[in-house]
Amino acid sequence: MSQPDAETFVLLGPRPEVAPSWLESHGLALAASLAVLAILAWGIIRLLRRRGAERADPAETFRAQLAAARSAATHRRAAFAAEALRTYLAALTPAAATGLTTEELATAAVRSPLLATATDPILRALRAADRAKFGGSTDDGAETLALAELAFANLELARQALWKEVSA
Repeated sequence: MSQPDAETFVLLGPRPEVAPSWLESHGLALAASLAVLAILAWGIIRLLRRRGAERADPAETFRAQLAAARSAATHRRAAFAAEALRTYLAALTPAAATGLTTEELATAAVRSPLLATATDPILRALRAADRAKFGGSTDDGAETLALAELAFANLELARQALWKEVSA
């Protein structure tokens, strides 16, 4: 008697038919975890690249290139010395890129405090190399080598002085 009829309809209340998926339930936590993981991976890769990319000392590179210029044939010494000086200047400051002409480099040297310390020997060396290259001068390159060494000495002194100024 207390049993209801099988045909009686009873409301049971609101119930979801399908449970939410795992991604819907945990999507925000997953996205945050992936973002943190990506930032950590980026930091580690950047740290490893910074450690692995030790740059060569531009002074040592210049000395090696100048030694090669001294041992080159006499008609090629001026060009090699000028190329060594241009490479050294480009390593010191981005204002003195290797592709600049002598006159463009003269303008850049006036604006740079480091290059301004040796503007005269730099330009004299590059102009002597230009005379040998374009003017057909029969110079043995001794003047260009001496001026490149003088410019290097002035620039190294300026680098040391500016480094002490910056670190103090």
